[in-house]
Amino acid sequence: MYLFVPLFNVLSIALALLALSMLTPLALILAGETIEYMVFIQSATATAVGSLFFRALGRGYRRRLIQRQLFLITAGSWLVAPFFAMLPFLLIEKPLSLADAFFETVSGITTTGATVITGLDQLTPDILLYRSILQWFGGVGIIGMAIAILPSLKTGGMKLFRTESSDWSEKATARTNNLLNGIMAAYITLTILCFICYRLAGMDLFNAINHALTTVATGGFSTSDQSFAQFESHALHWIAIFFMIAGSIPFFLYVQAWHVRSARVFSNVQVLGLLAITAGVTLILAIDLAATENKGLLEALTLSAFNVTSVISTTGYASADYMQWGNATVVTFFFLMFIGGCSGSTSGGVKVFRCQLFFVQLKKQLIKSIHPNAVIASKYGGRMVSEDIMQSCIAFIFLVMTSLIVVTFLLSLTGLDFMTSATGASSALMNVGPGLGHIIGPAGSFKPLSDVAKWLLSFSMILGRLEFIAIVILFTRTFWRG
Repeated sequence: MYLFVPLFNVLSIALALLALSMLTPLALILAGETIEYMVFIQSATATAVGSLFFRALGRGYRRRLIQRQLFLITAGSWLVAPFFAMLPFLLIEKPLSLADAFFETVSGITTTGATVITGLDQLTPDILLYRSILQWFGGVGIIGMAIAILPSLKTGGMKLFRTESSDWSEKATARTNNLLNGIMAAYITLTILCFICYRLAGMDLFNAINHALTTVATGGFSTSDQSFAQFESHALHWIAIFFMIAGSIPFFLYVQAWHVRSARVFSNVQVLGLLAITAGVTLILAIDLAATENKGLLEALTLSAFNVTSVISTTGYASADYMQWGNATVVTFFFLMFIGGCSGSTSGGVKVFRCQLFFVQLKKQLIKSIHPNAVIASKYGGRMVSEDIMQSCIAFIFLVMTSLIVVTFLLSLTGLDFMTSATGASSALMNVGPGLGHIIGPAGSFKPLSDVAKWLLSFSMILGRLEFIAIVILFTRTFWRG
């Protein structure tokens, strides 16, 4: 039982924060909006009771955290919290089904951005705002937010944060508590700046709030079925592009930049890789759009840059139905789903640094094929890379591919075609949002899928958000033997 006590403590704080977030939509009353206020009061009350319950279960624990407990905290928090967070979707006047409510909630908290709700333009503003808050709340992770205010975990905080972000380069920062507080400060600052920019560019107040919350979180929930296509202004699209990239950059770099008062820290090899891939693919697609779709240069560049950035950052906004841009473009977007942003950011995907390490290892193997006895050091960003890191990277890629095959197969058993099954699995596991095809593509919705498929995709989103190992390790005999 002692293994679970720290989990109960973290859950109590996570649910307390969630309960407070549920009360935020009540502020719409001050703006004269008609909302279902009792839905959020009842949900917040039930969640607060859950928080007190877990607080009672975790009372009196004073031991030092061990590694197994860190994984339990990480996985347990993300598996339990959505069952409380989905309460407003079950209590509204036109409630969602249990499968739909859980799917929408998990998609929000994991910042995936896939949705089962249609008719967003007619949805009440309180639910729209709550969806956006869920994504903002999940942006740096429920656990990351809890650690920042939980002094009892300051000795194991960085280890816990790394079980979620898997960023081995974060160990360069010495003081964990300061780092996590700095990350939260950077996250809040970027959100406020995004909101201000949206407002200055002409977006109305309600949309600016919602889209600022979901842009920096690289979540992708919007207030319209048209997603970002509801806005015609190119300025708004470029603001979104900037902040989607900002959300895809390692947040510890913002903290370092603040302390050293220099932007040089952003010349990080991972950041440069992300920018290079985004710019390269954007330029190629823009040229193709201008040539084949008779688009003006600025329009083609804006469409290309926005949708490429949205997919590679795993935000999931759409400003056009890129399924109509040709087969080569569709294939390009499919592979972009897997890249993701930088490790230590709010984005999902494999992460740029793993892709870069893959090529480091490939280069090493090619050289050793010619010179079998050569001793070759693996370097990344000018630093030595240990074999443990390389092996963990290979193990991660193996888990991604295995999970993709299994989830795709299981989805196909529910009656879905190969395109929907494969891209649905990819989208969920990489936390991208929309898939490809006529059902779940950028112009579609996950609503038509069966309940079985929705439950499967929901747990796939959690699996991808925790980068596989934090969940898979719980199913090993070694973990429970200790």
